Amino acid sequence: MKLDLHVHTTAYSACSVMSPDEMMLAAKENGLDGICITEHNRIWSADEAEALSEKHGLPVFRGMEITTTGGDILVFGLEEEPGELWTPALLKAKVDAVGGVAIAAHPFRGFLVFGFGDLQMDVKDALENPTFSQVHGLEVCNSLVTDAENTLARDVADAAGLLKFAGSDAHKAASVGTCVMDFHDLIENEEDLVQAVLASRFTIHRMK
Repeated sequence: MKLDLHVHTTAYSACSVMSPDEMMLAAKENGLDGICITEHNRIWSADEAEALSEKHGLPVFRGMEITTTGGDILVFGLEEEPGELWTPALLKAKVDAVGGVAIAAHPFRGFLVFGFGDLQMDVKDALENPTFSQVHGLEVCNSLVTDAENTLARDVADAAGLLKFAGSDAHKAASVGTCVMDFHDLIENEEDLVQAVLASRFTIHRMK
C-alpha cells in the first residue's frame, strides 16, 4: 500500500499553496493508495478526513508536524494539538502515552542553506543531537532537501538504530508522491499506520 505520509494543505498550513482537493487529485494521478495530511501543529478531525476520502475515493490518514524546541517532529496517533512550544521530550512522552510514533522531520535541512561541505558535520557529530533520543525515527527521504541531507539522515538513522521514514513534505501538487512508503499490509486507520511504521513493515521509494 503506497502512501505519502508528509503533506501540507491550505486548510491549516499557511505555507502551503495546495488545496485538499488538489492534493487528492495529485495523489490519484501519481498512483498512491492513500495519503496522510500532516499540517503544522494542527490535526484534521476524523470527520473532515472521512469526508475528503469519500469525495475522492482515496484513504486519508491524519498526523501532524509539530514545531518543538528541538526542531520539527512528525507525529502519528496523537490527537492533542500543542498550545505552546513543546520540548522533544515532552512531545515524546505524550506520543508514547497514546501508543503513537514520532519522527524527526527533515533533520538536516540546514544543509540546504549552508552547504554540506561548509558545515563539516559527520555522522558522529550528528548523533549528538539530543532530539534524536526523543524520536522513533528520522525522515530520510524528503523531496525538499538535498540528496546529501537525505543521505546523512539515513546514515545517522542506521548508526542510532532508528526507523527510516519517508514523506514528500509536499506544499504543492507537483511534489505529492515524490517520497513514499510502500507498506506490506493494508492500512485502514491511524492505528494500523502506527503499528506498521513501528514494525518497519514498509519499503521506501523516491518516485521522482
